[in-house]
Amino acid sequence: MSTAAVRPRFFGTVRGEAIKVTRQLSFWLMIVAGGVVIGVITLAVTSSQGIQDQLRSNPTAWAYGARDVFGTVFQIGSGIFLLIVGSRLIGMEYSSGTIRILYARGTGRLQLLLAKMLTLAVIGVIALAAYVLVVGVIVGLLITSWVGGLDPVQHISSEFCSDLGRWALVQGMSMGIAILLAAAAAGIGRGLAFAMAASMAFFPADNFSVILELLAARATRHDHPWLDISQYQLGANLNVVLNLMEPGHHARAAFATPLTPVDLTHALVVIGVFAASLAAIAIFRAVRPDVLE
Repeated sequence: MSTAAVRPRFFGTVRGEAIKVTRQLSFWLMIVAGGVVIGVITLAVTSSQGIQDQLRSNPTAWAYGARDVFGTVFQIGSGIFLLIVGSRLIGMEYSSGTIRILYARGTGRLQLLLAKMLTLAVIGVIALAAYVLVVGVIVGLLITSWVGGLDPVQHISSEFCSDLGRWALVQGMSMGIAILLAAAAAGIGRGLAFAMAASMAFFPADNFSVILELLAARATRHDHPWLDISQYQLGANLNVVLNLMEPGHHARAAFATPLTPVDLTHALVVIGVFAASLAAIAIFRAVRPDVLE
């Protein structure tokens, strides 16, 4: 029998990676923690009389506000979730030395990386669908308890439904970046500790640096080049891209945005360049034959 005939199939490798993820205690603990956070947010929403009044007077504005609150929770939670799961899934192979066994059994280097990334992408899609379903049920129950029915939903503008689709698209972009970041960090560090630390520190550092750039501009009394730097930062452009996509610009960014105006094309190009760069790093480090651990 030829060597090619006994090589693991790609989707068999994906199945194996999925099993690895679901057997990690941290995976289930983070899901439970996410449920707790949703519960806390729901309690905060139900305790606000102003939110109930807004639902009755302006259902569309209420819907956008609810989307911003629950959407920000998902953006933060899904990012942390995928960075941790992705770092563990890819980085632990180097730290434990099991990657040598996988390669020895005929699994291709690029095949293994793509299988891990596809597994993470499927998890992200499932997480997004499950989150929308759960939050949709919660919001429906809240509306019913406040006004005795779902009549306000009929008065929400059709534009909101379109913008909700744009929100889902942006969440997909954010999750894709998180997966690529985890893969690149694991490839560079060749270990779990570095992958976890580097990937988790990237976005906080990226957002905080925008504040430093603003302070530098004020301290030097020169806007250039300090304010221009934020135009090319990944986090700042991700934070503003949904607002730029929406015709009515309803979305409100919870974190740092570019200090000087950017348009949608610019934001998408910056995000695309970062995505391509992270993918190139992850692939280059995966195919290099220097696994010595």
